[in-house]
Amino acid sequence: MTLFISIASHLDHDIIINLDVIKTLNEFDEIKVVCRDNIPNSKLKAYCERVGAHYIANNHEQGFAANNNANFLFCKETLGMQDQDYFILLNPDIDIVAEQVTNLITALANKKIELAACNLYLDKEEMVHDDNVRLYPKFTSFIKTYLLNDKSTMVQRGKDFEIGGSHWINGSFMIVQASAYQSLSGMDEQFYLYCEDLDFCYRAKIKGYKLTYLENVKAVHFKRRDSRHFLSKYFFWHVKSVFIYSFKSKTIRAKKSQLGMQTQ
Repeated sequence: MTLFISIASHLDHDIIINLDVIKTLNEFDEIKVVCRDNIPNSKLKAYCERVGAHYIANNHEQGFAANNNANFLFCKETLGMQDQDYFILLNPDIDIVAEQVTNLITALANKKIELAACNLYLDKEEMVHDDNVRLYPKFTSFIKTYLLNDKSTMVQRGKDFEIGGSHWINGSFMIVQASAYQSLSGMDEQFYLYCEDLDFCYRAKIKGYKLTYLENVKAVHFKRRDSRHFLSKYFFWHVKSVFIYSFKSKTIRAKKSQLGMQTQ
């Protein structure tokens, strides 16, 4: 079993280098890291070469879904990823220490996992949970969240929290068995940024894949909220994605993907 870590940098070179998570990950024989640079940066290229990660520079900018799909194809076609291996989407702003990486490897080796989230926090003191596990929203949920700061889709994750069919997981740290990612044709590239993870989880649910919560695998998410900046490009990307997710016909396979254009 090998874990293939997919990181996509959108001018995130400084945080990637400063957190130095790639170096920690590459110390494990079971892990291979692929870092795709949306806007090529010589500092990030030099860092990846120094710590032994696979660095890929895009020749044009593309979104979160397209970048991770491209990394999946690279892992499969160039690095030899097999169906039983794991493809892990990891944000540049995630910090995880070696002990927790060991916990992750152990959990994946001991359990039959198809799609999973780890226990993400917003602080190193582990006082505040990230909202990387949520309830599926309705269209009105998005509106209420923006206008009223509604938190009805948020969940409280106590010690005995059990994840189920009403939940979806954020793409900031998403663990997917390679065969499952392939069968769903990966992320839908209709989404440039935002909601592609929500859509992916919904399609996985339709397909019958089980969602798992790895409580004992902890990491810190130094979260940014760019979409909260009203009338910014991130805001418009988010609004567009909300409409695509809410009103497109739901299929199992991604409608637009480098992994296959089939629909079902």
